[in-house]
Amino acid sequence: MRESNEDLRNPELDSLFVKYRAIVPDPEPGVNFMPELWRRIEARQGVIVRVKKLTQVFVAAAAAICILFATVMAVPRSTSQEVRGSYVDVLAEAYPTETLAAHGIIPHEGVEAHQK
Repeated sequence: MRESNEDLRNPELDSLFVKYRAIVPDPEPGVNFMPELWRRIEARQGVIVRVKKLTQVFVAAAAAICILFATVMAVPRSTSQEVRGSYVDVLAEAYPTETLAAHGIIPHEGVEAHQK
């Protein structure tokens, strides 16, 4: 058997709706209702569009910087000295054993005195 709409209604819920309508009345649309509504919508979209454009600028700038760095790293340097060998070889060439004592690496008395 089907119940009628009157049997399905909740009186507590109905009284809650009545109180709600009394507190928050329906807005009356005036002459400027639609233009004001569209102005608000466009203002919100304007912020979103500005943020989107700013994000696109930052992404484009980051991509340009990455391409610039990649190009700088890929282009071989044109130095007058070409480095060949390991790091130790380059250091040995830059600091001969004669100048190590001046840097304090080898004592002035020599290696034999240091080993005693």
